Amino acid sequence: MLHQKLVPLATTATLLLSTLSLPAQQLTEGFSETTSSLPAGTSNVFTTSTGVIYFDGFDLTLAVTGSTPQPLLTFASYTFGSFTTPIGATKMLFGESSNGGIWSVPLNGQPPLQVANVPFNYDAVMLDDDRALVSAKTGGFAAPDNDLMFVDLITGQTQLLAQFPGASGPLTVDNSGNVYYATAPAAFPAPAGTVSILRLTSAVIDNAIATNQVLSVANAQVVLAGLDAAGDLAFDDDGDLFFVDWFSNHIGEINDATGNAASLATTLLDYSGSGLNGSVLQFVKTTTEPQVFEPFQPTGGQLLVHETDYASISKLRSLQARRPELTSSMANPIQAGTFFLTTNHGPANGIGLLAFTTSVPAGPLSINVPGFEQPLHLDAAFSGNPVLVPLSFDATGQTALMLSNPGFAPILSAVAQTVCFSITGGLGTSSAVSLQIGQ
Repeated sequence: MLHQKLVPLATTATLLLSTLSLPAQQLTEGFSETTSSLPAGTSNVFTTSTGVIYFDGFDLTLAVTGSTPQPLLTFASYTFGSFTTPIGATKMLFGESSNGGIWSVPLNGQPPLQVANVPFNYDAVMLDDDRALVSAKTGGFAAPDNDLMFVDLITGQTQLLAQFPGASGPLTVDNSGNVYYATAPAAFPAPAGTVSILRLTSAVIDNAIATNQVLSVANAQVVLAGLDAAGDLAFDDDGDLFFVDWFSNHIGEINDATGNAASLATTLLDYSGSGLNGSVLQFVKTTTEPQVFEPFQPTGGQLLVHETDYASISKLRSLQARRPELTSSMANPIQAGTFFLTTNHGPANGIGLLAFTTSVPAGPLSINVPGFEQPLHLDAAFSGNPVLVPLSFDATGQTALMLSNPGFAPILSAVAQTVCFSITGGLGTSSAVSLQIGQ
């Protein structure tokens, strides 16, 4: 079968490509991006199915395309916003650090409600629709520790759940309810390599709430140590954790952060020299499986990055996987003579294979290849004994294969698909292309 042949080929490709170097670029290849503008000076950006929510220091606003922006929460004086996170599908949890307010904000125009007060709050995650954890420097900026406060949104009860040394750090939660916290040294600027990602399991958290236990670093699992900074966190759809590194001004990635062998990946988005900074991360999942947010994969979920210069520029950047595109220079039915199969949006200076078989498309298969983060999406038509042609991509990520059609009567049905290997160890495929080769 084709995928059995590709395992040793993929290993060989990784060894060959490891001798090459990746040219500098802002966005890691294998992804596409779009941007949209936001009002100057906005922060705490969050995208919902209804529209985009943002805060300008006075108003928390819901902006819907083609409609007048709708104020959700208004303050009489300038206020520092901390976080905006969803409470189910109909409300938002909003925190502000000027007065310590924690607010439940409906999206349907109903009045907002302050549910608790947590001084100097910084970030929050929902444990469920009625319970939240808030990261806050409740003892003031001179306090040695940062607190994780449990907040009951129904009763307004707050409870100290955990304390970690240093400044306030961001929070996120995985699909199993485990909470992740990025430490932040008290010193500013923070010394390089002093930030760790910690995991508090859902069982440990539930027990601490029930027994009024205050957790510490000793109760946490270290996911990865040695980061320079992590201002915000967001999980994608296959257990990778993205973080805002304000120290080096880039968006970083930790592979397999939900497992026991997390590793630091290639920088996803580099803002160096751009005059902009990454601020808030949000991942929007898709219900389509088995697509994952990886380079050269089918388009699935989106990583949203709020980027700003903290003055006049505020934008929302959407990142998606971009799959290589295989096209024929001649439309079906392909007449006798020379034609080309061209692959665009592949890996720069990478290598690949063109798989070819006399059949019709049979539907995609998702195959895990040892040593690769990404699954291999192949058409089931290649389960037999396809022809494999080696390819090399140029610096723009393009490759073309010239073919000669001697003429077939009746028309010959065929399927072609490109498999690619990037110089950073990425794996991808194009969609399968149906060819009708005639006279």
